[in-house]
Amino acid sequence: MYNVGDIVFYSTTGVCEVKNIGEPALSGLPTHVDYYTLQPLSKNHKEMIYVPTDTKAFLRLAIDGQAAQQYIDMVSTIVPEYPQTRNPKGIQDFYSALISSYETPKLLQVIVSLTVKKREIRAKNKHLNQTQTTFLRRAQEMVYNEFAYALGKTSDEVAQLIEEKIG
Repeated sequence: MYNVGDIVFYSTTGVCEVKNIGEPALSGLPTHVDYYTLQPLSKNHKEMIYVPTDTKAFLRLAIDGQAAQQYIDMVSTIVPEYPQTRNPKGIQDFYSALISSYETPKLLQVIVSLTVKKREIRAKNKHLNQTQTTFLRRAQEMVYNEFAYALGKTSDEVAQLIEEKIG
């Protein structure tokens, strides 16, 4: 159970502040069910989010600055990993499993792997395919926004730090 004022990471939105806990005064939501009222801290998400307190969706406390810095420092040690198939469904399943874990090391694995691949194929005047681009952006959005909050930086500053660590 989280408390009002806690900063949490919510799977579909990223970093949010818990603004209220209880029954929201909104029509259409089941009554006698407590909800977390979440205020996203990202500029990309403005609306309040109502999540049942017994949700199965991924929700955890956001990391702090020390943890964010430790993760950034480990980026240079991450070895890129790629799916062992060329099958589009297999590729999608590979990256989807990493993303849907919501575990920071796995999200960083996606960022490092696809950034390295992007650099390699850009040298051949090619681009990542749409699936890879989508997964890269999603992992970047989740990690950069949480790290930005934890470190008191902008997402762009975090992106630059991580890009430098990738080399």
